[in-house]
Order: sequence, then structure tokens, then C-alpha cells
Amino acid sequence: MRNAIKYHIPAAAYAVLIIILSSLPSLNPPQVNIAGIDKVAHFLEYAILAVLVFRSFSHISPRLQIRLTFVLSLLFVFVFAALDEFYQSYIPGRQSDVYDMLFDVLGSSIILFYLWYRRRAHSNEK
Repeated sequence: MRNAIKYHIPAAAYAVLIIILSSLPSLNPPQVNIAGIDKVAHFLEYAILAVLVFRSFSHISPRLQIRLTFVLSLLFVFVFAALDEFYQSYIPGRQSDVYDMLFDVLGSSIILFYLWYRRRAHSNEK
């Protein structure tokens, strides 16, 4: 039960938060006059999700190989990002944007490759 609270619930709660924010008909974040800030937000939002998902998947079983953890995490976040953008297309006042999904995937991919590399390098040191 401690593993669920420590590793799995944070990933699930963050995913639910993303869906809640996607459900808001008109999300009005503070206006910042920086070009591309929306894409940076998508990048960071999904980088955080990727860390939490990787952390969760890596604690499912001690026998789960790092490569499989990486692939499962990547697949989960990709599918989640696609479904989130698809879902937003049905919310009045929201729209689906392929570039948002691109930055979701980019943010998650970069952080997952980093985590995989770091974990693999750490296991080779032992």
C-alpha cells in the first residue's frame, strides 16, 4: 500500500489533473507576451507526467527491466497525449491542436530518454 501512495497515486492524480484542466471550457491562463509560451507549458506539463509515469511503472515489479519500463512509459504518455487532444476537440471553447500534442510528446520523450539513460548507466555501475 505504501508503494501505491508513494509511486502510483501521484501519477494517476496528475493525469486526472490534466483531464480536469482539459475539461475547462475556456482556460484563461495569465497573459504572458512570450512567443511560444503555450508550447513550453505543454512541454513541461508532459515532462512532469513522464517522470511520474516512469517512476510509477518502475515500481510495479522489481523484475521489470528498465527498457520495458521506458517503452511502457513512452507508450502510455503518447496515448494519453493523443486522447487528451482528441478529448479537447469535444469541449466547447477548446480546440485540438496537433502542435500541442507534438510538444506533449517532445517533453515526455526527452525526459524519458534522460531517465532511461541515467537508470541504465546507474545499473551498469553496480
